[in-house]
Amino acid sequence: MPTRRGIARESARAIAGVAGIGVAALAIAGATWLPLHGFTVTPPSSTVVPVPTAQERTCPGPLLTLASNSAAATGAAAFAPPTVVYGTNTGADVRTRSLKPVDDTQGESNGTPVTLTVPAPSASSAPPLVGAAQSQQAALEDFAGLAAASCDEARPDSWLVAGATTLGETSLVLLSNPSSVQATVDLSIYSETGTVTAPGATGIVVAPGTQRVIPLAGLAPSVAAPVVHVVSRGGRVVASLQQSDIVGIDPHGVELVGATAAPAAHQVIPGMVIRSLAAIQSAQGGEGYGSDLPAVRVFVPGTQAATVRVGALGEKGTAMGNSYSATVKPGIVTEIPLDHLSDGNYTVTIDSTQPIVAAARTSTVSGKAFDFGWFVATEQADDSFVAAVPPGPGAVLHFANSGEDGPTVTVKVAVKGATKTLAVPSGGSAGLTILQPGTYTVTGAKGLYVSTSLIGKGLVSSFPVSPPSPLASPIEVYPK
Repeated sequence: MPTRRGIARESARAIAGVAGIGVAALAIAGATWLPLHGFTVTPPSSTVVPVPTAQERTCPGPLLTLASNSAAATGAAAFAPPTVVYGTNTGADVRTRSLKPVDDTQGESNGTPVTLTVPAPSASSAPPLVGAAQSQQAALEDFAGLAAASCDEARPDSWLVAGATTLGETSLVLLSNPSSVQATVDLSIYSETGTVTAPGATGIVVAPGTQRVIPLAGLAPSVAAPVVHVVSRGGRVVASLQQSDIVGIDPHGVELVGATAAPAAHQVIPGMVIRSLAAIQSAQGGEGYGSDLPAVRVFVPGTQAATVRVGALGEKGTAMGNSYSATVKPGIVTEIPLDHLSDGNYTVTIDSTQPIVAAARTSTVSGKAFDFGWFVATEQADDSFVAAVPPGPGAVLHFANSGEDGPTVTVKVAVKGATKTLAVPSGGSAGLTILQPGTYTVTGAKGLYVSTSLIGKGLVSSFPVSPPSPLASPIEVYPK
């Protein structure tokens, strides 16, 4: 039985233990409450600003015909070289080199795709501005029309919204690899009925410094409205599409079409040109809206349907049938007729609830001469760029300002030592006629959408003026 003295001794020990715990807790809490001297160490680092590199543009090369060589009935052959126009804002020498046309049965005898390289100026923090484009007019018995195209940067990802493989229509996908690295290309093809299963559309090898030609009918036969997604691994490629048409025994036009703008909910197609529409309408049969009449081709790459609204605004500021609405299913190519327009120059805007890719097509006729043109969506321009205008009739630089609340944009174009000024109103557009082929330095165009059109009697073509890819941003480098 514990004694009183023992109980007292144990109680004292317990109280002392509790007191010790309390003192420790107060010490810890005090350490968190008391202000301590701060001490930080900044790791050594350096800012690395990428040096501007040479600018490179690749032209799609000459127009190609199929089955012109009896020894290679499925091969492509160039019959004449295109005319290439290029220039820079620095006056630097432009180096040119040819790409080997792998699928051209006539080799390099009638021209090749050309890569243009402009070295960056020494001690310069900005890359040189460069513009390049080509044009070619065909006048064969079964192959005729005008085809103009811009010379573009190689990309790992491109969308081609154009072409057809129905009766009389021939479409060729042109893959140019200007790099020193082999490119492996996959083509995803979509149509008015959905995704096209195409063995042979993936793993296409494009050797360095070469161009491959892929007949689209071999992958997607009898398709009225294809869209082709081009993705490359390894080397980057410049993808374009050549489309030609023949009705009976009469040629019905030819066009070279570059990549359209990347998928987005807002797309702008500047400078869509319509001519001789009344004559085309009178020649249509009674089988609905013909493929020669103005229309916009739209595709939703995602998984949800999109509500699409198409607007068409004349360059003189007058809206002509400027509201076309449609529901576009995902994975299915849709064409929206622009059936209330008249002859003129238009900016076409497409607003969608889902990201889309888009392009527009029109046709023109004069007597027996017939041609069609594709007008792709463009990216917003930089403040300054060099526009290249190749030979062709009725050349016009088109500027569209989709800003609804912004000010009027004043564009200056250097023409033979003089400067022409063009006002582009908010929410509107304007065009500048170019009388001579050549290169023109444009300033004040930041945020605008720009394209070039060529239009004459029974001839039409167009291409976008696209900004260069953005330069790498400065980065902080930390040593190990």
